[in-house]
Amino acid sequence: MFNKSRRNKWVFGDRDSGNYLQKFAWTRIVRHHMVTGTASPDDPALADYWNSRRRRPRLQPPVDRTTQQLLDSQRARCVHCGQLLLHTDRPPQTPQEWEQWYRGLRKAMDHNAISLRQDGSTHDLQLRLLHTHCHRRTRGKRQASTLHTSGP
Repeated sequence: MFNKSRRNKWVFGDRDSGNYLQKFAWTRIVRHHMVTGTASPDDPALADYWNSRRRRPRLQPPVDRTTQQLLDSQRARCVHCGQLLLHTDRPPQTPQEWEQWYRGLRKAMDHNAISLRQDGSTHDLQLRLLHTHCHRRTRGKRQASTLHTSGP
């Protein structure tokens, strides 16, 4: 599942990078607003009106709601190693820094952490954000432990 907030399993994409193809149904319909009355862009009295019409619409954040909630609940730290998911000493200041910050965030991997009860049944299924290299380590340890326990 590439976009957790949509709860849609039929999405084509790459699990390693997190990139996925957009569906046409996800595209918002943008309606155009009619110009009021006989308003002219040359009228200096209507400068505020035309400035508000020229402003770009607010873009959606590059992080979905689920990822944002995970970041907030984990305080932007990896649950495996405890280090910051994004290595920054201060918040991004420029649009280029924000873009770089979000690109790094997309590289962070989400992980289904399943805790087991003593009777062997699954107790809790939680999404957690991990570094990609931490995710590989935990998967490698799990696979190695199942190989050792499944021997003759």
